Amino acid sequence: MIKPLNRPEFHLDKKTKQIFFGILILYSLVAFHLSNNKYVKFVNAPEISNVALPTSSHVEELNLKEFRVKDRNLKDLREQLAMAFPYEPEKPIPRRIWQTWKVKEDSMDFPASFRSFQRDWTDAAALEGYDYMLVPDDDIEAFLRNLYGELPLVLKAFEEMPKNILKADFLRYLLLYARGGIYSDMDTYPVKPLGKWPSVDMEKLKTFRETRKPVPYKGFKSEAVAAKNEREPGLVIGIEADPDRVDWSEWYARRIQFCQWTIQSKPGHPVLRELILNITATTLDSVSSVKKTAEELIDKTHKMDYNINFRDKRARDSHYDHSQTKTSENVDGSDIMNWTGPGIFSDAVMQYLNNLIQSNDDILLLNGNIYAPSTMNPAETLTQGDDGESTKKFYRRIIKSLMVNRSIPWEFFSLITEPIAVDDLMILPITSFSPDVNQMNAKGIDDEMAFVKHQFEGSWKADAGHG
Repeated sequence: MIKPLNRPEFHLDKKTKQIFFGILILYSLVAFHLSNNKYVKFVNAPEISNVALPTSSHVEELNLKEFRVKDRNLKDLREQLAMAFPYEPEKPIPRRIWQTWKVKEDSMDFPASFRSFQRDWTDAAALEGYDYMLVPDDDIEAFLRNLYGELPLVLKAFEEMPKNILKADFLRYLLLYARGGIYSDMDTYPVKPLGKWPSVDMEKLKTFRETRKPVPYKGFKSEAVAAKNEREPGLVIGIEADPDRVDWSEWYARRIQFCQWTIQSKPGHPVLRELILNITATTLDSVSSVKKTAEELIDKTHKMDYNINFRDKRARDSHYDHSQTKTSENVDGSDIMNWTGPGIFSDAVMQYLNNLIQSNDDILLLNGNIYAPSTMNPAETLTQGDDGESTKKFYRRIIKSLMVNRSIPWEFFSLITEPIAVDDLMILPITSFSPDVNQMNAKGIDDEMAFVKHQFEGSWKADAGHG
């Protein structure tokens, strides 16, 4: 039998041990830092490179749904965004809630009026196993650098925005595009369990899809529609405004306006990609400190696409100085609506939806509202005429637009009382995120379609002024 060698015993004194373990910890930290190349790269954002800013409006030659990066030689920001956050429609919506505010929730400066709202969200998240994320102002820069460090144009646009409300709008799109989930403003609270939302309640979702017949459009091949009943929607939005009145343009940015104080999305959704492209280019083209950079990058054949002074009604105002660049002093409510707010958000949604049916022949349109006021009380229908206050009254106009022009008109979304699906987008009625507003046919907080209550305590108009 071989006897083990007798080895001398070593005893380290307390001071030597402290030095030894200190060196060991330091070595471990340095090794981790050097091995984590991705972290180093994202923290130190690269300089702005000559990456083109293509149009996001004149996209007739593109199929935005099927857009893919062909190689790693990324030529423009659309390709950069698609490469950084590829869309995976087969995956579920992340169970995550995003909110943003100026300070952390444990700060003494956190508004007392918002604490109960936030508690409702955190309680709802805990009940359903959702993650809850509140991003305070102090964390935004580091957070965005980690998410968008390889997209310096996006970071530069965020940095150069002249108003905080613009940054607040932009941030929600950036968070959802990168990570997905639900974003909701701080002055909101959920009124039903998150699992009851029609986007994730699989029993209701299956019933909805199986009992609504497809709405035809020119070129539609019903036999080509793929079976997608098992998938959750990719983007879920609600109606914010549906002003059925002749003077609607004096009060709202769009005849049908989509809500962006509450949005649910999967990461990488093409609508958010196009919106981020538009906002980035608009910012670089509208702020004097970076305008020269933008002039070299923007698609020369559609130079006016990103001039904020030519958006919506302002384009027709001959007395407005369309050449002016934007500063914190001259940004007004009209700019906000059409730069980052519900105006441009609604445009991005409508442009994408029309691109869908003009570029594909197998897009499923489900809209039970145009056939009958299915969620209304029959007694109410009798007092409101044959069609009642339902989308059905626009039936002929809707079908003509779809079958002749291959275009989805605004009437397709007007007066809806139940969800609409266009491919993997779900559009909810005004009641869903605006119950109790007492106008535009919104129902009360107890209605089956009410999911989020908005208290309208935001201060963007006070921040920017009207206009």
